Amino acid sequence: MRNNPRDNLLGLHRQHVKAWEQKNLEQLREIYAQDAVIFNMVPPPRFSDFKTFENTAQQYLSRFNELTFFTSNIQIEIRGDVAWITSLYLMAYHSEGQLHRHSGRWTEVYSRVNGYWRLNHLHSSPDPVDTPHP
Repeated sequence: MRNNPRDNLLGLHRQHVKAWEQKNLEQLREIYAQDAVIFNMVPPPRFSDFKTFENTAQQYLSRFNELTFFTSNIQIEIRGDVAWITSLYLMAYHSEGQLHRHSGRWTEVYSRVNGYWRLNHLHSSPDPVDTPHP
């Protein structure tokens, strides 16, 4: 099998999604660069390093039961040692006895250092709520 960067990045994306779904911070730690900048729906909305994010994410994720996380419309772009992946996401979970669903957009920016891709930037944002028009 050839060492195809696109296949490697798709594999990393799938690992990333699975780690979120399984609430596996150890797996996330292996994917993220230590100085990753993260914009997420987890308050606060911006984290300037993975350690700060990890501490907050642990509390946030503990509120969810039966978390399900899917991505679709996955697009991969590679420019030398920088790559980005965009996708749509659907997240569903139970909390306080109720089913919640969220959809949105997800962007991952990777850089290749010493032959390995590391996530340097994550931005996820929920879709805006549809409002009725007069």
